[in-house]
Amino acid sequence: MENNRVKVRIYGQEYTIAGERDEETIRKIADHVNERMRQLGRSYSTSGQVTLAVLTAINIADEYFDALELIDELKESKVQLEKDTKHYLKMWDEAKKSFALYKENAAKAAEEKKESDDKYKELQARCSEFENSFFDLQMENLQLKNELDKYKKSNGI
Repeated sequence: MENNRVKVRIYGQEYTIAGERDEETIRKIADHVNERMRQLGRSYSTSGQVTLAVLTAINIADEYFDALELIDELKESKVQLEKDTKHYLKMWDEAKKSFALYKENAAKAAEEKKESDDKYKELQARCSEFENSFFDLQMENLQLKNELDKYKKSNGI
């Protein structure tokens, strides 16, 4: 890759920075270093630019290591989220299977209920027929009793 050469101003000094990054990124980095040096320069009275530059480098290195720590935490979090996602996807698949089984069982139960209802109606009809037959037999029995009573009276029994 080609090295870009960019002139930048940091804490009043002009520097030529060469790097593989694009000009905008190099300027952004230089502006960050300049801003951090100005912040530290306002906060601490130092004996010179070298000391200020070292303090700035230490502060930026501290930020860098904080960022690395955050990256590690985010990676761990990502790994945990991936595990959780797999777990929840597995649970989702099981729930879908369970729901499909439930639907199948519900359809079977509905069919069995329909069959039971049909059988109930059939049994009700038969019961009604038996009741009618029983009633007819009772009527016939009454008639036979009446005839028997008439026979007994006419024969003196």
